[in-house]
Amino acid sequence: MKDIFRLFGYARGLYKYVIFVAIAGILIALLDMIAPFVIKFATDTISLSISSKTALKLDYLILLLIILAISYISSAILGNINGYIGDVLAAKMRFKLSCVYYDHLLILPQSYYDNENTGKIISRLDRAIADVTRFINMFSNVLLQMLLTVVISVGVMLWYSWEIAIIVVLQIPIYIYITMLTSKKWQKMEDDKNQHLDIARGRFSEVIGNIRLVKSFGTERRESRFFAKNFNQTVDITKYQSKYWHSMDTIRSLVQVSVYIIVYAILFWRAAKGQITMGDLILIITLLQQTSRPMQNMSFFVDMYQRAVANSKDYAKVMLETPEIAKKGGEKITSNVARVEYEDVTFAYDDKPIIRNVSFVIEPGEKLALVSASGGGKTTLSNLLMKLYSPSSGKISINNKNIADLNTNALRSKIATVFQDAILFSGTVRENIAYANPKASNRDIERAARAANALGFINELENGFDTMVGERGVKLSGGQRQRIAIARAILKDAPVLILDEATSALDSYAEYEVQRALDRLMKGRTTLIIAHRLSTIANVDKIVTLKDGKVDEIGTPFELAKTNGIYSQLLNIQVSATKDAKKKLQKFDIAG
Repeated sequence: MKDIFRLFGYARGLYKYVIFVAIAGILIALLDMIAPFVIKFATDTISLSISSKTALKLDYLILLLIILAISYISSAILGNINGYIGDVLAAKMRFKLSCVYYDHLLILPQSYYDNENTGKIISRLDRAIADVTRFINMFSNVLLQMLLTVVISVGVMLWYSWEIAIIVVLQIPIYIYITMLTSKKWQKMEDDKNQHLDIARGRFSEVIGNIRLVKSFGTERRESRFFAKNFNQTVDITKYQSKYWHSMDTIRSLVQVSVYIIVYAILFWRAAKGQITMGDLILIITLLQQTSRPMQNMSFFVDMYQRAVANSKDYAKVMLETPEIAKKGGEKITSNVARVEYEDVTFAYDDKPIIRNVSFVIEPGEKLALVSASGGGKTTLSNLLMKLYSPSSGKISINNKNIADLNTNALRSKIATVFQDAILFSGTVRENIAYANPKASNRDIERAARAANALGFINELENGFDTMVGERGVKLSGGQRQRIAIARAILKDAPVLILDEATSALDSYAEYEVQRALDRLMKGRTTLIIAHRLSTIANVDKIVTLKDGKVDEIGTPFELAKTNGIYSQLLNIQVSATKDAKKKLQKFDIAG
């Protein structure tokens, strides 16, 4: 229950709706109590007239009918208003919980996403919000009114017959006790079901996102079977879960039936003895019916409640994840010239050392290439510069300022990135270039596209800059996507550039066009290159080679070509055309 209250705490500003539905629920419950008394008084009046053979009090009966009509109409109007407010409350709850969840996800550290599946993250949001808001909607529209009706009905019964009131009340703790016995086991099955559901939906998301790969390998049937297998597990669990729940609900129903049979027997006996009037009998029976309906609906409410509890746990678990340590009030880099320095930087991932005591400097405007075997820490060093991770020890400085002390957003605003796999959103060409600066003018966007050697092919597209690129830029070629990504980095105009060089998978013409764009992009910028081509490495100012997570050599391409170190060996391997030579190049992520 605490997780549900925690979720409700995230939806601040909704208390006025809660107060309204609470007051409306009280009023509706009171209005619903009018009908039993009107029927009682009418029945007693008619019975008295029949037994005494006197004329009916028509004025009195008409008054009762008017009161009954007013109560029914008022209850219906207020009930629908309350239902509307409850629906608005649920909708606003969905909106706020979705926004809070999304905002929290955006500030979680990169390490969280390294261990999570996108489909699972989305599934948890959908499941939690759907069940929690459904429960809140039912609570506001039905439950509160239902509970008040039971309380008032029992209170009235207590006035007429304390024995009957006690018998009716005694079923409630028995009902709750049986429900508590059911709840723990039910929630365990719900957790198991959710795990299979998350696996199925997670895979679903991955397959749709990589549909070309699936089709190219012809694995549609395999993926379908995997999805069906895990989803079918939820069906099997639901069967057992439902059987268990309804068997326990049968016991609850038997308890209720037994209670009401006893109560009816007492009522009939007293009416036959003349201890209560016919009006009293009808009043108490009507009140019993008003308490029986909520009790019968209790199983449905408990089912909804348990779903909300079970599924709010995953939401709450995500919300309790520690956000990224983002320095908000730190210093800012004001200069458009940047000197980057790594000093004895060590980083371990899951207690596994990736880099150890790495130190090097990139002077302003200098191009530095990182060379290592695959998994040697090149990408890790670039991620540390962007503060996607924090060093285990040592520090990274820009213009002699420790980036740990810098405002995180301000730091990242000074760093432009071009990844090996060009990442585009499913919008227009213009929107993707302007992602770096949404306020950029059309002239600035075109200037960036021209500098990235992209203007030519963009103008040939059907709608030019307003052409939709498709999800992840699927409608563009690899070289076109890369040039859009470069244009985006040019538009950002940051003094520091991280370049996960993306020419190794391109054809010769595309590589030529992209390389020309990269040369323009790197001009005057402090550039950290994750090297993939020896031709690019040969044109940098400095090379840092890494071996076993440590710096092996630092020097210019000319200097390192003579040392017989990693770079020199790669140059010699490139000359050879043997399969063994190609394998060694691949080991170092080098395309040749």
